[in-house]
Amino acid sequence: MSTIGFLGAGRLAQMLAPKAAKAGWKVILSNSRGPDTMSELVAGIDGDVTAATPADMVTASDVVILAIRWPQIADATAGIDWSGKVVVDATNNRLGPKPEDFIDIGGVRSSDIVAGHVPGARLVKAFNHEPIPVFGQSLPPQDDAKVLFLAGSDEHANALVAQFIRDLGAEPIDLGPIDQGGMLIAMGGPLTNKFKLYTKADAEAAISAAS
Repeated sequence: MSTIGFLGAGRLAQMLAPKAAKAGWKVILSNSRGPDTMSELVAGIDGDVTAATPADMVTASDVVILAIRWPQIADATAGIDWSGKVVVDATNNRLGPKPEDFIDIGGVRSSDIVAGHVPGARLVKAFNHEPIPVFGQSLPPQDDAKVLFLAGSDEHANALVAQFIRDLGAEPIDLGPIDQGGMLIAMGGPLTNKFKLYTKADAEAAISAAS
């Protein structure tokens, strides 16, 4: 059994954790307020689900999902040993869905900023290219619209995240290195905010058009 940890216990974690547990993954939730504050959440999810401090969660997890909002990244990741950890960057530099919620980061790649806060981690970009409700409604997929994108520069890390995606019933498409393929699914990228999952054929056509 592989273990997936969530840094943050908000909407993304609450959507993915039950699906991960049902798929056979051990789940560890963490937040800034401590494990005791998540007892009701943990009790409401079927499967092998526990809560821990962020540092303990990272130590015990095979894959860690950053399920936090952009302004929380610096504080939430501080004081943790990220060396060698597979970390899924599910963040976007925005506060919400409205145009005024955009956070200007000066043209820097958002994944580069995240990487600076998790030194030594093997970073994979995923679960950020659609609004959270789209993932919630589409996993597990009910038809051929089941593609989830990922991008990362470490082959083993990409493979672990791809397996997690398969276990959720979806089909992973690896877009390559995070500094290249990751731009296709970074905020405003050509593969983002379609408000649905792609079929494999449509995904391949969209990637070709974006290239």
